[in-house]
Amino acid sequence: MNVFLTGGTGFLGRRVAKSLLERGAHVRCLVRPSSDVRSLQSFIGHDLWNGVELVTGDLTGVDACRRLIGHSDTVCHVAASLSGGTAVMFLNTVIPTRYLLAAASQAGVRRFVQISSLGVYEAANLLTGAQLDEQTPLDSHPELRDPYTYSKIVQEQVAWEYRAQTNLPLTIIRPGVIYGPGRGVLSNRVGLKLGPVLIKMGGSQTLPYTYVDNCAAAVSQACFAENVDGQAFNILDDGLPTGTQLLRKLRRAGQGVRALWVPRPMIGPLSSVYEWYSRWSQGQLPGVITRYRSDSMWKKLNYSNAKAKAQLGWRPHVTFDEAFDRSIAGGQA
Repeated sequence: MNVFLTGGTGFLGRRVAKSLLERGAHVRCLVRPSSDVRSLQSFIGHDLWNGVELVTGDLTGVDACRRLIGHSDTVCHVAASLSGGTAVMFLNTVIPTRYLLAAASQAGVRRFVQISSLGVYEAANLLTGAQLDEQTPLDSHPELRDPYTYSKIVQEQVAWEYRAQTNLPLTIIRPGVIYGPGRGVLSNRVGLKLGPVLIKMGGSQTLPYTYVDNCAAAVSQACFAENVDGQAFNILDDGLPTGTQLLRKLRRAGQGVRALWVPRPMIGPLSSVYEWYSRWSQGQLPGVITRYRSDSMWKKLNYSNAKAKAQLGWRPHVTFDEAFDRSIAGGQA
């Protein structure tokens, strides 16, 4: 198998590259002139590096993408913008994906694997305690979400539309919060950081996490698995902790976290007050908290990885306890 991989020098992408190489794939890895290729080479290791082909460029148009794909039979699109305003995120995530989809169709690739996000679902309208799985609808109001989630929802919508129009074989991977060495274990699913203080939102909600090595194995498996065209898979680890359990584990490990607790029944009303004041004051407080975002982020839900296990044949081989220890120890990202 010849795989064209974007984002191969990133936190998840380098692990996807290594997993693909370990399975015998040839990886045509897109890098920018500023990419840290030496770090990637060190991470991959000497024995596997011969299976890597580096190509330099950017996803700036269909013709450029077509040249970069070359003779690859699979495209694995991991790259995504992680920060910036809505317009910047759209420009850096959605537009390049559209170019790459068109180029992949022209190149006749046999599979396009798109890395999306668990955040694309319309969780705000689920009842507390409901199960979120692949049958849950995508969010119909992406404009009400944060810029990153907005870009991922629209990116995925574009991919599905392109498949419907061109019959491009498409598989979507929707990871939960990806964590690991160099990134740590705290995320906005636990709460919001205000300087040195964590505003802990609730605490009984299960954290939809996936350890980076587990996630990379799922992405690699999606490139090889049979009968996965037109399928989406949620990638979540087993034995997921709640927010409260994670903070306790951090404190037992000697990592003190200063936290202010917002009880679950207060999250919605306080979010509504914050949203109202942000609008009334014409942005005196930044509009980072809204009732819709709070209902999407901190609701107590049940998450399932059953479909990925059944159809991809994937298992999260690193347990949460082991992944936690690796993550707080730091090391190479």
